[in-house]
Amino acid sequence: MPDRYAPITAALPSVAPRLIGWQRNSLTFAITLALLLGLLLPTTAVLVYDSQTTRATAMEDLRRDLARTTEVMSLSLAEPVWQVSPDLAEPMVKAQVDDPRFVAVRVIEPGATSPFLSFERRQDADTGALTLSQSRPILRDGREIAQLTVTMTAAPLLQAKQAEVWRTVWRSGLTLTLSLVLMLWVLQRYVLRPMTALTGAAEALAAGRLEQPLQVGGADEIARVGMAMERMRQALLSAFEALRQHNLNLEETVTQRTAELTASNAELSQALATLQTAQRELVESEKLASLGRLVAGVAHELNTPLGNALTVVSTLDDRYRQLEALLAGTVQLRRSTLEELARDTRRAQDILQRNVQKAADLVRDFKQVAIDQTADLRRDFELGKVVEDVLVMVEPSFKKTPYVIDTDLCQGLRMNSYPGALGQVLTNLLMNALLHGFDGREQGHVTVHCAALGSNEAELSVTDDGRGMDESVRRRIFDPFFTTKLGTGGSGLGMHIVHSIVTNVLGGQIEVKSSPGQGTQMLIRLPLVAPQRKGA
Repeated sequence: MPDRYAPITAALPSVAPRLIGWQRNSLTFAITLALLLGLLLPTTAVLVYDSQTTRATAMEDLRRDLARTTEVMSLSLAEPVWQVSPDLAEPMVKAQVDDPRFVAVRVIEPGATSPFLSFERRQDADTGALTLSQSRPILRDGREIAQLTVTMTAAPLLQAKQAEVWRTVWRSGLTLTLSLVLMLWVLQRYVLRPMTALTGAAEALAAGRLEQPLQVGGADEIARVGMAMERMRQALLSAFEALRQHNLNLEETVTQRTAELTASNAELSQALATLQTAQRELVESEKLASLGRLVAGVAHELNTPLGNALTVVSTLDDRYRQLEALLAGTVQLRRSTLEELARDTRRAQDILQRNVQKAADLVRDFKQVAIDQTADLRRDFELGKVVEDVLVMVEPSFKKTPYVIDTDLCQGLRMNSYPGALGQVLTNLLMNALLHGFDGREQGHVTVHCAALGSNEAELSVTDDGRGMDESVRRRIFDPFFTTKLGTGGSGLGMHIVHSIVTNVLGGQIEVKSSPGQGTQMLIRLPLVAPQRKGA
C-alpha cells in the first residue's frame, strides 16, 4: 500500500521522530495503558473473587450432598443389614462411591467388633480441611440396627475448578496480547503516522513556510483535514498576494475579498447544515444502540430460571434412576419410597413450572421497549404476590453480593391492572439500586413496601440506604438517555421507561426522595383499577 503521507513527512524530517514513540504523553501509550487496565484489572478481580468463593461454594454443595446421600443410603441399607447380607449391600454402596468425592463408608452393627460393611479411599494429607463426615442410624421398624458413617471431600471439585481458572488465565493473556498487537498496528498505520504528518505540516504553516504544497490523497477524515489545510495554505498565499496588490487596486481587492467571504459563508452554512443532520442521525443511532443493549440483557436474566429448571430435571433424573435400580433389584419396593418419589416429583414439577414461566415472562417483558406499543395483558391480581414473584426473579442478582432485600408487604390487596408492566417497574428499580445506589459500598439494604392508600389507591415504595444522589441528578433521573455511568454500560433509558410505564400504562405517579449519603426512596402511587389504555 503506498504511503500517501510521504511528501509531508519528507518535508519535515525533524518533526516525525519526536511524535512517533512511546512517550508517556503519547496516544500510543495512553491506548496501551487503557487496554491493559481495562482488560487485566477486571480479569484479575474476577479470578480473585472466584478463587475466594469457590471453596465456600464447594463445601456448601458437599455438605448438602453428604446429608442427602447419607439419608438415601441409610434407607437403602436397612434391608441388607437386617438380612445380614453384605453382598446385597455392596452394589448399593458401590453405586455411590463411584463419585470421587467419597472417602469412606462404614456400617457398624451395635456391639459388633468389626464393621458390617466398610469402604475407604486414600486421600492426601492436606485435604483434611475439605473433608466432612456424617453419621446416621439405620432403622428397621423404628429400631436402630446399625450405624452408618459417610465421609466425603471437596478436593476433586476444587482441583477441577483450579484447572479451569488457569485455563481462563492463559486464554485471557493470549487474547489480551493479540488484541493489543493488532490495535497498536492499526493505530500506528492509519492514525499515528497520518496525524504526525499533518502535525508537521501545521507547524510548517505556522512558521510561515507556504511554498511547499500539501500532497494528500485518499478520502478519509484525516485526508479531508489535509485538504482543508492545503486550502488554508492557498488562501494564505492569496491573502498575502492581495495585500501586496492592495495599494495598486484597492477597489478590486475589496470586491475579490467580498466574493471570497460570500463563498466561505456559503461553505460554512452548508457545513452547519451537514453537522446538524449528522447530530440528528447520531442521536437516533444512539437510541437504537441503547435499546439494543437493554433488550440484549435478557440473555443474562434467563440464565437463572433456565438453570433452576435444568437442576430440577437433573434431580428428577437421579430420583428415577434410583427407582429403576430398586425395581430391577431383589429388594422389596416400599410404599414410603413411592410416596417420597411422588412428593419430590410434585415439588419438582412446581419449581420447574414456575421457572419456565419466569423465563417466558422475562422474554415477554423485555419486548417492551416502546411503552405505547406494549402488549401486556390486563388482569386481576394480588399486589403482594406480584411483588414476591418479581423478588424471586431478581434474587439471583443479589445472591452473591453483600446486599439484602427486605419486604413489608400488605397481603390481600387486589388490583385490576397490568402485572407485567408493574413487574418491569419493580425490577428496574431494584437493579438500579444494585448498580447505582450500592456502587462502592460493602453492605446495603433495600426495603420493598406496599400498602393500601385509601380505598382506591395503593402505595409501592423501594427504599435503599445507598449513596443517594444530589439535586442535579434527582431532577434529571427520568430524562431519556441520562445516566451517571455513561460509557460503562449505562443506557440512560431504565428510569425513563419506569416513569413512562407508571404514568402512561399504570395511571399512577412516581416520586424520588434522595440526598447524598442518605439513600434513595422511589415512591409510587397507583390506582387499584388502572385506566383503560388506548387501543385496548
